[in-house]
Amino acid sequence: MAKLTVMFGADPQSEHSLDKDQMKVGRAMDCDIVVDNLGVSRHHCTIVKEGDNWAVVDGGSNNGTYVGGQKIQKHVLKHGERIILGKHSLVYDHHGYAAANAATASKKGPGAMGGEMTMFVDQAQLAKAMASEVGGKRMALVLKQGGRDVVVPLLKDETVLGAADNADIPAKGFLVKPVQAKVVKNQAGHRIVSQGGWRAVKVNGQKVADAPLKQGDVIQIAGSSFTYRPA
Repeated sequence: MAKLTVMFGADPQSEHSLDKDQMKVGRAMDCDIVVDNLGVSRHHCTIVKEGDNWAVVDGGSNNGTYVGGQKIQKHVLKHGERIILGKHSLVYDHHGYAAANAATASKKGPGAMGGEMTMFVDQAQLAKAMASEVGGKRMALVLKQGGRDVVVPLLKDETVLGAADNADIPAKGFLVKPVQAKVVKNQAGHRIVSQGGWRAVKVNGQKVADAPLKQGDVIQIAGSSFTYRPA
């Protein structure tokens, strides 16, 4: 028997014995392994038995399926490998067996995200970061979308916040510029840099032009707010 452990960063979320020849993975409630994450497609991938081994097969997901930092269509799993899906990963244990009732831990109630639209992320950058920094501290901005927290890891040297359609993180509102602010990576962590204009960029309620960020800071632009915290 083999198993998969669903991880969020370095934290295990649930365990699942691979007790069927095919097991669907995704955000939809009819999946065998539910990953409640807007970066994960409703039916993201399938774990398939091949002789004594197991393979992961991408199901045409929007953001792709990654193993070892590489995007795959099909990949035969080796013991200890991680399948990267958005901010979550699935750790493959060729000899493991899930504890009783552990597989039900990720099954959510009616409030789960299965019906929401998939949020597009730069999955290639995220997968490489997770492959090389598992257990490490990565920072993110957390925003509200549809009443839920959406975690956006800060993977770039500069992350753009603003009203532009191609902004890394949308910040809509009257007089908000296409690029209203940038979160800039430096050796100490990140800084928030305002790009001027009529709309103020605030941190914890105070107007800033260029300020270092610390864990728990809340950035405000018009009616949008973003919390700076570990991914």
